[in-house]
Amino acid sequence: MSSNFARLLVGATLLAAPLVLSGCLGPTYGTGKSQGETLFDDIDGLVSLGGSRAQAIDYKPRPGLVKPENTSVLPPPQTRVAGAEGNWPESPEQRSARIRASAYQAEDGELVSSEFATKRKEGARNGTDLNRLGSNAFTTARDSDPLSPSELRSRKDLYAQRLQASKQGSPQQRAYLSEPPLAYRQPAASAPVGVQGEDESVKERRIRNDTEEGLGTKLRNLLPF
Repeated sequence: MSSNFARLLVGATLLAAPLVLSGCLGPTYGTGKSQGETLFDDIDGLVSLGGSRAQAIDYKPRPGLVKPENTSVLPPPQTRVAGAEGNWPESPEQRSARIRASAYQAEDGELVSSEFATKRKEGARNGTDLNRLGSNAFTTARDSDPLSPSELRSRKDLYAQRLQASKQGSPQQRAYLSEPPLAYRQPAASAPVGVQGEDESVKERRIRNDTEEGLGTKLRNLLPF
């Protein structure tokens, strides 16, 4: 019984082998090539990738430089755009010259420009900075060295300038290209300049009173008497 079963199994295997091989040797889907050809193409591709011979690059010489015909006469320099056009921002050279010119303008030679504000004017301190040489060891340098009125005015002006620049920029100077031109910042002739208008708290109170009166009037109108 076992020998007959073994013979049947061998015969079935032999019959199924050609069918399997015919399926393997048939064309693969979408390529039109058999699996054997595809296998050989993949192996050939791996071998070609590992080769040391590279394709030569065809180098061509660069063209010569284009030089002017007459080098003895140079063209005149171009006019600076920042100086010719007022809508352009201030150049770094102009800013440096302006800061240097306005650095010392007070009578006593004190720095008055906000660009030259020192740490003492800014009110910045590194640590507590204790005055240990004085009579009171716990007196700080801020308490022993108060600011003068001119320094207080300088700090106030600096704060006002920074606040105005952070809101809408300077109306006399365009610092960045993202800012609108100076002509766009000038108010119209018919615009109310300097008029603050009605206070919001007063307006709110008036609207609230009008609403309450209107509601009371409506309730009284609903009553039959």
